[in-house]
Amino acid sequence: MDRTKWLDGLRGIAAAIVAFDHFFMGDIWHPFLSFWADPPEDNRRFIQLPPIRILFSAHAMVTLFMVISGYAISINLVKAREQQNHMLQRGQPFLNRLSSAVMRRIFRIYLPVLVISIISQLLFFFNLYHWTFDDGVLRGIKPWTSPLAHVKWLIIYMMDSMNMIAFEYNGGFNGQLWTMPVEYRGSCVIYLFVIGLAGWKRNLRLWILPALAIYFLWYGIWDVFGFLWGLWLAERTVGGNGSGEHRATEHGMHTLDEMNNADDDEFDEPGKLLTVHRFPGQYYWRRYIAKSRMTLMSDILTAVAFIMGFHLLCLGDDGHLTPGYQWLTALNSSKWKDNWQVYHWCWKSVGAALLVYAVSNSRMLQQPLNTAFVQYLGKISFSLYLVHQAIYHLWREPVRNWLYLTINGNPYPGTVGADPIAFHLAWWISALILGPIVTMVAHYYTIYVDNRCVTFTKRLEKWLTT
Repeated sequence: MDRTKWLDGLRGIAAAIVAFDHFFMGDIWHPFLSFWADPPEDNRRFIQLPPIRILFSAHAMVTLFMVISGYAISINLVKAREQQNHMLQRGQPFLNRLSSAVMRRIFRIYLPVLVISIISQLLFFFNLYHWTFDDGVLRGIKPWTSPLAHVKWLIIYMMDSMNMIAFEYNGGFNGQLWTMPVEYRGSCVIYLFVIGLAGWKRNLRLWILPALAIYFLWYGIWDVFGFLWGLWLAERTVGGNGSGEHRATEHGMHTLDEMNNADDDEFDEPGKLLTVHRFPGQYYWRRYIAKSRMTLMSDILTAVAFIMGFHLLCLGDDGHLTPGYQWLTALNSSKWKDNWQVYHWCWKSVGAALLVYAVSNSRMLQQPLNTAFVQYLGKISFSLYLVHQAIYHLWREPVRNWLYLTINGNPYPGTVGADPIAFHLAWWISALILGPIVTMVAHYYTIYVDNRCVTFTKRLEKWLTT
């Protein structure tokens, strides 16, 4: 089945923003804070204002991944179910497809993760990293010593990463991979609800899924909210993309061709008689005007959802709601217990849900996501997400420090105070140097690792099922 191209593009942009932000995180914080953050002299910068601040919204991009994944992994399953229902088939085809998706998902996520984890472990063992890791991450392992301890460390790391029931954060050498068990849990939730609601009427599914999503959001389980919202969008999209003949029959309406080619007797039944003229086109124009009004309302709703979603995704990492967002306090769930680590994820998830809803409704918003470059980012997005931290651990500090020394003549001081111009030039030029390197590594990682993992998974599935 055809992929939803704009989803790939949106995922690519989100992955690029995460990779871009992680280059600066840990050393430069003001872009990730609100314009109104204290102290004023370190803030009040243009890049801290929406919509520019979306470029420094790495955490918000994680919530976007959840909604995108919920949509992407369910859309073809929902299509397969609907096709089977329309052909009045029962049983195996849809279940086989669902079984295949469930089996392949864990390998699709974790085989590329295992490869980058092994590579990162080897880079650390051979002391090639120019990075200081916390003692809590290392847990006693050191370069060039005790290979068995490194193997044990890697096994524990992968086990923690695959624990989707009782999350136990283990950042390892690639801190961004904390999302993998979250991704896997959300995927399993999708599979459960796809099969559980398969026999329900479509309208009931469209009501129950948002209600369930809001239920999980109320309890602060923001990732499940995002996945279920993605499933709801997929159900809504597939249900709205049926053939014109099917929709007309379903709603008791005639298509334009039927009306223009119909005999007069067809419209002589009570309830079908046209009150002014016995001309079918009159009925069509009434429907057209009503549809135009509905389209206008839909466009307004889409625009409001996009603006509000974008604004929520720009929420900073201040630890509290700042001006422009303080009104959200009145809407906070009591179950969030005024815990920033819960409610900032929840509101960003709402923003992601609104944004993806808006894009799914608008061809205009989809067009930039279907351009060649953005689609390319989509193709390498998973690899880009996996490999960027390893590249930064290798070369960010050496390149930045060398640039600062070249520009200023002194060693890199660690703060902006000594020479702001040299400080900013060193950071931005090093980002421009390493950005293409990260992209190139992600490109070849996609070809030689990610794609081969997909091929291996298909072969494994065939071996297991035939």
